[in-house]
Amino acid sequence: MSENKEDIDNKLKEFEDKFKKDLDDMNSRLAVEMRKAFFDKLHSDFKEMPPKTEHITICIKELVDGLCKFVPSRTALHDKIKEEIIYDEVNIETMPYIIGGLIKWIEQFQAPVHDKVTRKWRENYKNCKDYADFLRDFFSEYYEHIEIVHKELWEARKRLVNGESVVPPQHRPVVKGSNGVPDIMRSGFK
Repeated sequence: MSENKEDIDNKLKEFEDKFKKDLDDMNSRLAVEMRKAFFDKLHSDFKEMPPKTEHITICIKELVDGLCKFVPSRTALHDKIKEEIIYDEVNIETMPYIIGGLIKWIEQFQAPVHDKVTRKWRENYKNCKDYADFLRDFFSEYYEHIEIVHKELWEARKRLVNGESVVPPQHRPVVKGSNGVPDIMRSGFK
C-alpha cells in the first residue's frame, strides 16, 4: 500500500513540475509578445502625422528611472540625468537630445565591453532613414541592455561587499606563481 502511495506521490510531483514548467514557458512567451506589442505600438504612434508621443514619453521616463537606479542615493545625479533626457515635449527637435542622453548615461554605468553596443546605436541613429523603425528597435534594445548592465553592476557590488574582486571570475586572468608574484615576473633565481 505504501508503494502505491509513493507512486501516486511521484506522479503527482512529476505532474506539478511539468505544470510549473509549462506555466513558466507560457509566462515568458506572453512577456515577449507583450513587449513586442508595446514596441510595435510605439512604432505605429511615431508613424502617424503628427506623431503621438504619449507612449514614448512614458517609455523615456521608465528608462530614466532605470538609469537613476544605478545610483539610488545620488539624488543630485538623478536631477542631472532627468535634466538631460526628459523634455516637456517629445518631438523631432528634442529626440536627438533624448537619444544622446540615454546613450551617454548608460555608458557611464556599463562596462567597457558594452561600448560596441552604444557605438552601434549612435551609428544607426546617424544613418537611419526611418526614425520610427530606429526608435522601435532602439528602445527595445535599450530596455534589454539596461537590464543586463543593471544585473552586472549588482553582481559586481555583491562581490565588492563580500571582499572579492569586482571583476567577474570568468574575466579574471589565471596567474601561476607563489606569494602573490607571478612566475613570469620572477628574476630566474630559484
